Amino acid sequence: MTDPTPERLRFPCDYPIKVMVRADPGVRERVDAIVQRHAGPIASESVSERSSAGNRFLGITYVIRARDEAQIAELFGALKSCPQVLMVL
Repeated sequence: MTDPTPERLRFPCDYPIKVMVRADPGVRERVDAIVQRHAGPIASESVSERSSAGNRFLGITYVIRARDEAQIAELFGALKSCPQVLMVL
């Protein structure tokens, strides 16, 4: 029988974060700045984005090198406080 408890993350590790935002002018730069403030420089190959069908929303996925759970929690909090951010996963 397998243990139903999920395995905890082992830090440091690569950690994906998906941010859903309104596609307002300058929003990508604002969200990039928040991520960089908490996770350091972002390599272009560590970020992908996808627009919604009507181009009203934008999904941005970052893969950061996470140090610990506190760093992730602080980053999520900072992203959620940005007015254009609708959801952080």
